[in-house]
Amino acid sequence: MRIKNLFGIAVVVMATYFAADWVNGQSEGKGEIVFAARKPFRNLNGFRITTETLRSANRKNWWEFYAYNICTINPDGTDLKQLTDDDISRRPRWSPNGNWIAYVSGLDFKESLVVMKPDGTNNKELLKRQYRIIDFWWSPDSQTLLVALEVDRPRDPIENVVVTLKGGKEGRRRMPRWTEGWYHWNANSEVVKPKQKLIKALPKEVSWPEWSPDGNWIAFVTDNLLAIAEVETTGATGVWFQQYSEPVCQKIEKWSPSGDRILFYTKVKDNKPGEICVASINQGKFVEIVNLSMMPGWDATWSPDGDWVAFISRDQRQRRVNQIFVMDTFTGQVDQITFTNYDHFDTHWK
Repeated sequence: MRIKNLFGIAVVVMATYFAADWVNGQSEGKGEIVFAARKPFRNLNGFRITTETLRSANRKNWWEFYAYNICTINPDGTDLKQLTDDDISRRPRWSPNGNWIAYVSGLDFKESLVVMKPDGTNNKELLKRQYRIIDFWWSPDSQTLLVALEVDRPRDPIENVVVTLKGGKEGRRRMPRWTEGWYHWNANSEVVKPKQKLIKALPKEVSWPEWSPDGNWIAFVTDNLLAIAEVETTGATGVWFQQYSEPVCQKIEKWSPSGDRILFYTKVKDNKPGEICVASINQGKFVEIVNLSMMPGWDATWSPDGDWVAFISRDQRQRRVNQIFVMDTFTGQVDQITFTNYDHFDTHWK
């Protein structure tokens, strides 16, 4: 009996070794994933929030209960590093050249945009104590960021500003509607806006479009569907047609690095996250729609080569904990790479 038990243990160890070796081989040379880790404080409030004994009215000040910090990890689950220790940092994004990580730090209505080196050093505040930082986008040359801000005013509260790595501001853009994701970078790292006819041609509710890497296409949600439009043609003619092959979509995540696929989420049902899907596009037509995750997921991000996706989902053993998974977009192979008792958010792969 003892020999059988030892043999069984050996088989498990060997299987684990070869599985880990397979994952390491598949993800080798595929960069790093940056994310925000959320840990409850080791005090009475932290204990209460983990045991769900707080009254809902007391949950509004998240910084009283949780510590948010920026971390990096290899896509095979190795070399986990915590880069910040201020407990109020989240929403990290790599610069295109991989030399910087930008992130949001601060409390509600006092948010700052900060950049740091990949090892957590050389932190710089580019914007300080903003009412709300809605979103930000690196320029292709990794020298500046376009930032969408909400300011504390009753009318037209959204504006865009460009900031440099040195902390300088290159101008504010306050034109209503254009500030909701329409300003964007071109290949020369210049901020541009499309023609007025483009916006007028699209359904009125369309805002915050996702621009393809080359800027030739936009993806957007209309009537709970994933739709696309060719920027130049629609902007020149002022006409856009629905294809009637658009998939159901709750939210768009990002275009693939090659610009021929779009990550998106299915419609949320009963307040639960949708599944992660990808739409393949050829010459402006949807040619394939695939449910990648077959499980609820969010914060999905492409690998640099577009072959893999990292995303957040519930730990299959501890259903209340959000863990990081990586998935092969061609084979469907899914691997969980974090196994912690705290939550993960805001993944970005570079």
